[in-house]
Amino acid sequence: MLKHLTAARLSTLQRFFLTTSHGDTLGCYAWTQAVAAGMLPLLADVEVSLRNAVHGALSRHYGARDSFGWMMPRPNPAHAVNPAAPPMLPPVHKLSSRSRDDVVCAIDKVKGRKPSAHVVTPDDVVATLPFGFWEVLIGALAHHAQPAGLQAAILAAVFPHAPDTQAFPYDSAAFRKRVVALLKRIRDVRNRIGHHDAIWTIPEFDRFGVLGLIPRRPRQTVNSLRLLVDNLFWFAGWIDPVISLHLRKSDHWWSLQALLDRQALAIYRRCAGGAGTYRLVLDSATPPGHGNHRMTKGKRTLSRVRRDITRYFF
Repeated sequence: MLKHLTAARLSTLQRFFLTTSHGDTLGCYAWTQAVAAGMLPLLADVEVSLRNAVHGALSRHYGARDSFGWMMPRPNPAHAVNPAAPPMLPPVHKLSSRSRDDVVCAIDKVKGRKPSAHVVTPDDVVATLPFGFWEVLIGALAHHAQPAGLQAAILAAVFPHAPDTQAFPYDSAAFRKRVVALLKRIRDVRNRIGHHDAIWTIPEFDRFGVLGLIPRRPRQTVNSLRLLVDNLFWFAGWIDPVISLHLRKSDHWWSLQALLDRQALAIYRRCAGGAGTYRLVLDSATPPGHGNHRMTKGKRTLSRVRRDITRYFF
């Protein structure tokens, strides 16, 4: 399998993890895949919650209902009277040219996969728009072309549980920039996973979206990814604390906690990421509600792994 992953791709991983064999390299690669797979559904839940919150807030603002086509071009009634008039008007919410292109592309995608008689709805478009659309949209809420007070009205509706709103009120540039910075960091992580890029060097970021440590050792990667997940769930709580609570009670959350552990990486390295490795990691972890009890399967392998940890994490 290694020959199909290209030397350039593998050399980055081998240098970072200081792998000593083909099996060791495969184990590190498989661990990064497992972590990425564990993070993706959690990122998806946060993204879906965010876009639905923004869509709902703008729909109620412009259309006084939960789902309204604030982003969609509108038929121009003047065109029926005067054919020289444009057939369509811009969306009721002012969008940048790039964002309008995103909407048109989303509409075309929906039409391409639906029956010809299907009428594209705002919900169809929202489900198809890229993550970056929402980041750009929030960043432009205070543009001079927008109605006065729009930023405060929308961001207060989207993030009713945001912290520090006395120091950073909803109508402030600081609040808007903080949201955009955090969204950019989350999008970068999502894109790295989606493009099968290196997740072991994802930089840390603080709760203002400011970049920090770039991991240079495997143990730093484990710690940095744990911090990243914590920040992701903390940010989701701005929308509704119930979202964070739901995510923390999920199997995805628990299995990711098991994977983001030095022992889990050591297990993958010893087992070369082969079939049964993930199960061994889960069996070696402490499930919720089991106190300090640990599963007994694979005791011999786990004993070896514990001896390996010092060697792997220098």
